[in-house]
Amino acid sequence: MGLDFDVKTFCHNLRATKPPYECPVESCRKIYKSYSGIEYHLYHYDHDNPAQQTPVRKPKKKGRNSRTGTQQSPNPSEISQSPSREMLTYAQAQRLVEVDIEGRLHRISIFDNLEVLSEDDTTAEDIVECNSNKENAETPTATPKANKHKNKDKRKDSIHNSTPSATKLPEVIYREIDHSASDAPPRPLSYYRYIEKSVEELDEEVEYDMDEEDYVWLDIMNEKRKIEGVNFIPQEVFEYLMDRLEKESYFESHNKGDPNTLIDEDAVCCICNDGECQNSNVILFCDMCNLAVHQECYGVPYIPEGQWLCRRCLQSPSRAVDCALCPNKGGAFKQTDDGRWAHVVCALWIPEVCFANTVFLEPIDSIEHIPPARWKLTCYICKQRGSGACIQCHKANCYTAFHVTCAQQAGLYMKMEPVRETSANGTSFSVRKTAYCDIHTPPGSVRKPPALSHSEGEEEEDDEGEDGKGPSSEKVKKAKAKSRLKMKKARKILAEKRAAAPVVSVPCIPPHRLSKITGRLSIQRKSQFMQRLHSYWTLKRQSRNGVPLLRRLQSHLQSQRNAEQRESEEKNCALKEQLKSWQRLRHDLERARLLVELIRKREKLKREEVEQLFKFDFKSGPLWCEL
Repeated sequence: MGLDFDVKTFCHNLRATKPPYECPVESCRKIYKSYSGIEYHLYHYDHDNPAQQTPVRKPKKKGRNSRTGTQQSPNPSEISQSPSREMLTYAQAQRLVEVDIEGRLHRISIFDNLEVLSEDDTTAEDIVECNSNKENAETPTATPKANKHKNKDKRKDSIHNSTPSATKLPEVIYREIDHSASDAPPRPLSYYRYIEKSVEELDEEVEYDMDEEDYVWLDIMNEKRKIEGVNFIPQEVFEYLMDRLEKESYFESHNKGDPNTLIDEDAVCCICNDGECQNSNVILFCDMCNLAVHQECYGVPYIPEGQWLCRRCLQSPSRAVDCALCPNKGGAFKQTDDGRWAHVVCALWIPEVCFANTVFLEPIDSIEHIPPARWKLTCYICKQRGSGACIQCHKANCYTAFHVTCAQQAGLYMKMEPVRETSANGTSFSVRKTAYCDIHTPPGSVRKPPALSHSEGEEEEDDEGEDGKGPSSEKVKKAKAKSRLKMKKARKILAEKRAAAPVVSVPCIPPHRLSKITGRLSIQRKSQFMQRLHSYWTLKRQSRNGVPLLRRLQSHLQSQRNAEQRESEEKNCALKEQLKSWQRLRHDLERARLLVELIRKREKLKREEVEQLFKFDFKSGPLWCEL
């Protein structure tokens, strides 16, 4: 073969490509869809004599005949009729469909029309195939194309002769129904759209929905009225009265300006006892218990929109919770991993306790890792043992123990500061926690306890001034006596706080408004029923810590707070702009004063120069006359 390239190298490079494969010889350019075909073509095809066809490889048949029988040479007419797979080009292969029937390979052109036979004609088809096989055996010299056409004609004749009636497709059976469809209504000029009701319209509607407590209470009232021989109260009237009570109380608090809605500017965080805040760490107020906490201290990375409730008011609004680490109530609570509650400040100061999530600071974890000895310590402030876990004084050889919240209320020295540690592994940051008892408090760091009054703090300062004059032994005795007196007062105040009930502010409704609501009713003994209903409504508001029973009014309270904040911010901005304008005006006036002063000095110098010039002319006049 006169090929100008290496066939082996070309075939090796051809494996990395995808079919179809084209012969690289310009005079050939045959296309093959398999790698074996193009490889066999390049090795055996004589491109110098294209008239000679490529020899065909006949695959070996698997079966008994291949083992025992003799192989028969293929007929050249069969080779020309059905060429082997290697002789097909890519274009020819795309126009043929190969079907394997009983071990025989049949190729059908996609352009030939195929007849569809039903299941009833299978016997006739078998007969036609048998007859065609016999005729083919008797006339072996006929070409395959002629046999194929004869078989097709005979198959058609046998089908017409064997089937007396042609197969018909099923006919559709239907019936007509006389139904006169109405015309579609005319399309309106404008589409329907939802318009929200105004606040005045909502105030006139009944928005209250009864709950299980209301159903039980109303049933009890109706049973009593039935015994007294009075008509029962329907549910619609009960919902109307509760709705009016809620809205009248809201109107009253809105008109008077509820003091709870105002933000205390002097409020401090109940966790760190610090009143300073920044833009990224503001002080949040709970809308139910008015708890004040920093964002970072309580684990609130983002300021929520609308109403904000602390975890205790959100998950246990009507039931008080107890801290698992101290005996005191009130403050910032978070849930533990075992379903109990604990103060955030207690979890921060007890070394064995940690937070599962350090961003949201919840839940409180590892309470079971607290050693038993810490549970058995006695707090020297509240004198309670076994109720909570205590921490000890940081001073060496001082084992005074106290609860975290007791120390916070008594005003003991408690400080957290970040520490930067540099080692071989790199720089790391940690938090150093330092807490001292009242005796070992560092000098210059005494702060006023929040549990004591201002007058008591002044008395203690006077005592400190007197103590500095005496000898050291007397100073120590007086310091201990003063510490005992201070802890005694703090213990008394803490006991009062633990025993005191939480203060809940429920707005009062004026009598004339109640009489106005009662005048709209037409029921028997309405004054007696209204008194009972008003008492029930007050108790229900107290159980919810004063939160309105209507959800819309809850959001209105928060929106009112936001509006007040916006108004205050706008006032501050207006004052700042006014101050800037005054500063600019003062600056302009100062520049004008300086300019006038410079003009005055200039005119004064001019006048002095003119006077000197006049004097010089007056003196030099006689001299010129003499000359």
